[in-house]
Amino acid sequence: MSEADVDGADPGGAGVAFEKKPGQGKGALCRWLPWMFVGLMLTVGLFAPLIANDVPLVARVDGVYSFPAFADLVGDVPPGPHDLSWKQWKSRLSSQGEDWAWMPIRPYGPLETDGALFYGKPSWAHPFGNDDTGRDVLARVVHGAATAVSLGLPSVLIAALIGTLLGAWAGLARGIVDVVVQRFIELFLCFPTLLFLLFASAFFGGSWLALTVVMVLRFWISFARIVRGEMLSLRERDFVLVARGLGVSTWRIIVRHLLPQTMSAIGVTAAFCMAAAIVAESTLSFLGVGPNAQSSWGTMLRQGSEQATIGAWHLWFFPAAAIIAVVLSCHMLADRLRVDQAVE
Repeated sequence: MSEADVDGADPGGAGVAFEKKPGQGKGALCRWLPWMFVGLMLTVGLFAPLIANDVPLVARVDGVYSFPAFADLVGDVPPGPHDLSWKQWKSRLSSQGEDWAWMPIRPYGPLETDGALFYGKPSWAHPFGNDDTGRDVLARVVHGAATAVSLGLPSVLIAALIGTLLGAWAGLARGIVDVVVQRFIELFLCFPTLLFLLFASAFFGGSWLALTVVMVLRFWISFARIVRGEMLSLRERDFVLVARGLGVSTWRIIVRHLLPQTMSAIGVTAAFCMAAAIVAESTLSFLGVGPNAQSSWGTMLRQGSEQATIGAWHLWFFPAAAIIAVVLSCHMLADRLRVDQAVE
């Protein structure tokens, strides 16, 4: 009996071939773990005011319902009732009254201070501790995810749209279109991402819109190069030649027939770009030129490093751990997508 027969034999000796199905046991966990981490980061970033806030999700004030945390999600928080803060008003509510308030999971805001908790160590009430002004570090980490997502996600999505369309057009049409797109790619490759962002921050004063535009200008070339290479290998396929022979337009061929074939490659590039965007935003905030200096992992890391000598290790450890975990998850997701693409 050959080695192949031994490897494929049934362990019970019945002679039936045994093959382990993909996606079982530890393999399934490893497959979905990057998706869960990245999905958790995006969820926390998009809905941070509903997760950690010092205002209620829902409150009944004098018989009228109010949604302060949801208002914070889309705009400005309404002022507290009766010239009090929302927490002060909630603390004075009577258990026999009709008014009530439902607080978020983490009932602390990123800017809420407590003089009795200066440099508070991690505890049951404050798992990540408190900073030099008594602010809850966990609430700040949650809202730091919002800062990273609000800058990185739009940048990656817009860059993916522009780069994918231009790369697909260049790879399928070739000729002058391909030459022009390649020259633009070579031009933008000359500018390092961080230097480009520092210039934009110095010129536009850390404007969120300006930094988003700069990231789009830097990231679209990654999508364009990948998609163009995929199109060069797909443009000679029989189904493309048949579609051209039938008079189908170039853009219809791209959208209906070719782009679905490149989704895995686009996903890999998007994951890498998202990791790069988070690192870039954290670096700018660490240098003090980010778009939101009060709610950023980079800002927390800088403040924590300045106070590390007095033993406040938790001020730099948790924001650093958040950056590492998210960037590592994005890279693991990209690797997972790349493996799936190779299998297909």
